[in-house]
Amino acid sequence: MRPNTARASTRPKAKRQSASRSKKRILVVDDDPQSLAVYSALLSQAGYRVDQAADALAAICAVVRHAPDLVLADIRMPIMDGKELVLELKRYRDSRHIPVVALTGYDTPGMRESAIKAAYDDYITKPIDPRRFPEQIAKFLRDQELKH
Repeated sequence: MRPNTARASTRPKAKRQSASRSKKRILVVDDDPQSLAVYSALLSQAGYRVDQAADALAAICAVVRHAPDLVLADIRMPIMDGKELVLELKRYRDSRHIPVVALTGYDTPGMRESAIKAAYDDYITKPIDPRRFPEQIAKFLRDQELKH
């Protein structure tokens, strides 16, 4: 009987460990506080760990502190725009593997092409659909895992 008791006590522990490993960390970067709050709330409700940055320089610090599994970054931001942020992240060995998705209100073929050329991995247009947004992020993360 003891072997069964021992097995039963280790199973829940193993499940908790694997559940915590699967919780992805997402960094949301946007200079608009309302957008930042909405994206963060939607992602938190979907089960992600969410970090926030109000500009690209704060985003770089956040990446150094807690390397995220994904960065969602606005393109148009003051001081350093999203394209410069992506190029900076892709420049270094420690952060070049982190996928970066553009979050922007500018949905023109030229802007989309420019974002992809700037090394964004994908593109989501604003305004987002709050019901669809967590699904878009989950699909992107699954697709990234399949690539690696």
